[in-house]
Amino acid sequence: MIRDQAIVAAAPPYSQSPKRGKDMAMIRNDPARVAFACILAVAGASCDAAGEAPVAVDAPQVAEAQVLDGLPLGPGFYVRTDAECGAASSATLALVRRDGIGECSFVRIERIAESRYRVEESCRNRQAPPGREHERDEFTQAYEILAEDRYRITFEYGESAEFRFCPQQSLPDPWRGNDISDVTG
Repeated sequence: MIRDQAIVAAAPPYSQSPKRGKDMAMIRNDPARVAFACILAVAGASCDAAGEAPVAVDAPQVAEAQVLDGLPLGPGFYVRTDAECGAASSATLALVRRDGIGECSFVRIERIAESRYRVEESCRNRQAPPGREHERDEFTQAYEILAEDRYRITFEYGESAEFRFCPQQSLPDPWRGNDISDVTG
């Protein structure tokens, strides 16, 4: 069984996002999806003889989860490591704010290991139908902080992405000229 505290994640694309509850139980009970998770070896995942995918966390554990006010990341634009800063797009760029990342706001942050954090987030659903734009989706994500300017996120369904800080002047328009001091200051 996959242990929630060892999943490293952030808001997945809404079209691929499994909902909590019934859908997450379906993923845990689907041998093909569990096998896929085992192949990925996300966060040290491995399969046991029963086909379950326990997740081993290699980082030193914190004696008790600590609740924090924020993640140890500097504010500003972060771009996926598989894209150049100068070629960033809305698909590869995330704005780290003091109260959230991208379309998500932090609700609760727990430090669960030396550099790993479980984060409850409330995210704007950009695919909501007209009249329901105010609705938000709730996710429990976990982040691994690789350095003060770099992080990895692994989504609930197993995909992961790594982001690095990019100075704003190195980004293409329109991000290069945006005044983001109101959300990063």
